[in-house]
Amino acid sequence: MHITRGFTLIELMVTIAVLAVVIAIAAPSFTSVIQSNRATALHHEVLGAIQLARSEAVKRRKDVIVCRTEDQEDCANGADWSTGWLIREVGGDVVKVQDPIAGMALTGPNAGVLFHSSGMTNAVTNFTTTTSSCTTGTKYTIEVSLTGSPTIDKTGCP
Repeated sequence: MHITRGFTLIELMVTIAVLAVVIAIAAPSFTSVIQSNRATALHHEVLGAIQLARSEAVKRRKDVIVCRTEDQEDCANGADWSTGWLIREVGGDVVKVQDPIAGMALTGPNAGVLFHSSGMTNAVTNFTTTTSSCTTGTKYTIEVSLTGSPTIDKTGCP
C-alpha cells in the first residue's frame, strides 16, 4: 500500500484564495491603525519640541523660540507647520531642527512660541496634529499655557 502525503493543487489554490480574501478585508482597517499611529507619533514630536524649548530657555537663561521654518535655518510666519520647525535661541544658536512632515497636518501659532528664561510664554498657543485628510482617526490639540506647561486634548476627527 502506497500512502501519498502532501497537498493537491486544488487544495493549495483554495487556501491561497481564502488568504487573499482575509487580507483584502483586513488591509483597510490596518491603514487606519497606521494613520492613527502616525498622528500619535507627530503629537509626541511636537510635545517633545515644546518641552525641549522650555527647558533650554531655563537652562540657558535666555529666550528660546519654537517656530515654523521653510529652509531649516530661519523662522517663517505661517500656521502650516508641516514644512518643519526649529528650536532656536533668540538671536543665537539653533538647538534642534525638524524636517518637513509628509502625509500629516500640523497647525500652530503664526509666529511660534517664545519661552522666556523663567519658562513662561507671552500668550496661550495651540497646536493641532491630525492625518492629512482627518475623516477618521485621532486629532490631538496641544495647548501651551502662559506658564509654559503643555496640556493635551485627544478627540476624534470631525
